[in-house]
Amino acid sequence: MKMLNRVLLGIVVLFSVFDSAKAWSGPFADETRLGDLFMVMAPAYAFGMTMMEEDYKGTLQLAEVLVATQAATEGIKALKLEERPNKHDKKSFPSGHAAGAFSGAMFVHKRYGWKPALIPYAMSIITSYTRIDTQAHYFHDTVAGAAVAGLFTWILVDEYMPKGVSVNADTTGVSVGFKTAF
Repeated sequence: MKMLNRVLLGIVVLFSVFDSAKAWSGPFADETRLGDLFMVMAPAYAFGMTMMEEDYKGTLQLAEVLVATQAATEGIKALKLEERPNKHDKKSFPSGHAAGAFSGAMFVHKRYGWKPALIPYAMSIITSYTRIDTQAHYFHDTVAGAAVAGLFTWILVDEYMPKGVSVNADTTGVSVGFKTAF
């Protein structure tokens, strides 16, 4: 799992440095490229974790979360509740980019713990920031997108319990544990 974190962090840094001249140049510039990239990379990170752990139940749960979150987000957007800050259309609420990115981050958090979720959370926050800074969304739109992702993650995802043998040694002795699924 540590190797996956390093590889993904390297890719994120590479894309960020390579695209930094354009990505952070201000409103209406190419900021959306970085937000679009991270919106996809956060769920890709989660998918990579399920593959590294050979956690196929987790892969299915991730797919369920992504589909449910995006379907709900698009359903709410179809109500046309709020005009975007840039006046492009009336589909500002909630942010689909934030919902997609936070789906990956929150999945990793609930399934595998908060530490491996730090990188996708950072990607999700950057995605949300770019959506606000390019005037595609208001702050509350991105919070609502994250909330939709959180709701479906909470409902659909179980904590991961790896199978196998565990050995723990400390100053009081050695313990051996077995985990399996039926």
